[in-house]
Amino acid sequence: MEISKASQDGVDVPESDAPEPDTPEPNPPAAAELRRRPLRRVFTIGIPVVLIIAVFGFAIPRLASYGQVLDTLRTMTASSIAMVAVAALVNLLANWALIMSAVPGLSLPRAAASNLASTAVANTVPGGGAIALGISWRMLAGWGVTSGEFAAYAGVTGVWSALAKLATPGAAVLVLLFTGRLSSGLGATTTLLTGASISLGVFAVAVVVLRRGLRDERVAQAVGRAAQRSAGAVFKVLRRPAPMGVAAAVIGFRDQARDLLHERGGRLTLATVASDLGWLVVLQACLLACGVPQSQVSWARCFAGFALARLISTVPITPGGLGVIELGLTTYLAASLDPVSAARVTTAILLTRAVTFALPIPLGAVTYAGWHLKQVRAAVTDG
Repeated sequence: MEISKASQDGVDVPESDAPEPDTPEPNPPAAAELRRRPLRRVFTIGIPVVLIIAVFGFAIPRLASYGQVLDTLRTMTASSIAMVAVAALVNLLANWALIMSAVPGLSLPRAAASNLASTAVANTVPGGGAIALGISWRMLAGWGVTSGEFAAYAGVTGVWSALAKLATPGAAVLVLLFTGRLSSGLGATTTLLTGASISLGVFAVAVVVLRRGLRDERVAQAVGRAAQRSAGAVFKVLRRPAPMGVAAAVIGFRDQARDLLHERGGRLTLATVASDLGWLVVLQACLLACGVPQSQVSWARCFAGFALARLISTVPITPGGLGVIELGLTTYLAASLDPVSAARVTTAILLTRAVTFALPIPLGAVTYAGWHLKQVRAAVTDG
């Protein structure tokens, strides 16, 4: 029985007069969690929004006004527009080919639908990667992909993409070195050089660990136990019971991934490289379409800028690196150029992002809506 404030003060109160609470008091950890939620929303939504506004409202206009950007777009010829459109299509096809290489038997239309729908979410929702993965799983599962196949696809393509990101800055430094751009001052900046050194070190360690984990059962078991302990620590902080099958899931994933890589490792690697370079093809096409000659921004410097953008995108501050990539890439490629040329470079970068970042959003929304409508119709027919 609860002791009333009056009885604590030495006043006798009948038990029937002591009010009992209608509902139990909130659990302190749960209440603390509720208090932290607004702060999380501010951090996950407010900061990215403020950063995007600052970049497009203040930083980009200091490099080139939007009036100059529109003027440059108006000068594009029909052949230039067609070149950008072809580059955009090549980029999309490369992304879809990567999915097809990791999911045996998946058709091109289904790979396109899954990629566009998940990309649309990832590019619009802060921290939307997990939601995008769920949408991709839901669509692929509807087409007969098993959970094991999906785990192998998501895990292997994710690891291969991360390895490609880590290797790109080093490759860019080598390109600049062999083309003589590194020593001339037109090449990689200190940021790129530092990032290349760090990323190549991480790349080497990751390759060794991955290779041993796939070949050595003991290493896989050790990784599984470490993952189980990590999950336990995370769920302890969240005050939730930890899942007990993490280690087994890691080992099961290892077996699925090993089989996938054994059968399609070479195809996956080539598809990953093509998918990454598709973005570079769009950037180079947009630079040429906006009247930026090789004498101002060479293909080697363009590749270095691409590597810098990839390096920046490893830190998911905003959805799809929106704002951060534009600012970093424009600052790098437009450095030391006259105002007119800088405006053309800025236009090319904004056009590149419009094609690679913004275009999949409406396409993905329409694709997902069409897929969902088919699912509803199928459910009604079966019912």
